[in-house]
Amino acid sequence: MQHQTDTRFPDAAAADYDRRILTLVPGYQFAQSLLTATLAQALPPQARLLLAGCGTGNELIALAGIGPQWLFSAVEPSAGMLAAARTKAEMAGCEPRVTFHQQLLDQAPQTLHDAAVCSLVLHFIADDGAKLAFLQQLAARLSPGAPLLLFDYQPDGLPVSHYQHWLQSAGHSLDGAREVIERTRSNWHPLAAQRARLLLTESGFTSPQLLCDALGFRLSLLYRRA
Repeated sequence: MQHQTDTRFPDAAAADYDRRILTLVPGYQFAQSLLTATLAQALPPQARLLLAGCGTGNELIALAGIGPQWLFSAVEPSAGMLAAARTKAEMAGCEPRVTFHQQLLDQAPQTLHDAAVCSLVLHFIADDGAKLAFLQQLAARLSPGAPLLLFDYQPDGLPVSHYQHWLQSAGHSLDGAREVIERTRSNWHPLAAQRARLLLTESGFTSPQLLCDALGFRLSLLYRRA
């Protein structure tokens, strides 16, 4: 079996992730609220959801709040991130409905789910076969017709200067903004829209429906093909 690229964050990154993400991802809070509202309309009262890269649990807590009978598989390779998500779930009282998996997606059980969320993961995975393998692993854990909410960085030709200006408006210094931009160039693997559609189709999903786009950070709705 081909394993996906190990995209785990250092454990220490969990300490201030919730603060930093608001200064790194334009439209983050709006995308999260739109993601939650979309699944609230799409799923029945009882459903099983997969969070592929649950991070510190922001989506988990929001979704658990609107689906009081929903069950969750929270997959996250970073011990620090998963610990933060577990603490939030315990505080919110939804921890009994969550199965936590500290591992990469391809190592997690192949239980079928009624929906999946993959937020800010895909652009960290190289397009050398690993990105396709990750998407195939997602599809293998979804029932036919199940929705996938995919939040990913896909600038697709948008000038990076726009993102740099936003970073400065979010509180980064000029040097700090340039450092973030350099990381996107050296460590991130964003896809052009045409390439993304090709990989998603090949891995078993429908064409993505764009729900929102903030300087290349795109929330899309897809479905596992029957």
